Amino acid sequence: MKPKSTICLWFDMDAQEAARFYAATFPNSKVTAVGKAPGDFPGGKEGARS
Repeated sequence: MKPKSTICLWFDMDAQEAARFYAATFPNSKVTAVGKAPGDFPGGKEGARS
């Protein structure tokens, strides 16, 4: 059985686009979750895509 890796990426903008790019780069990879900011933060607002 091959070991599995879980990758966590943090981007200020365009996170979903970057995640799709990385998933397309590695065979048998997929984006399984997208996190959104739980509250306002410096430079952003609640619900912003991370």
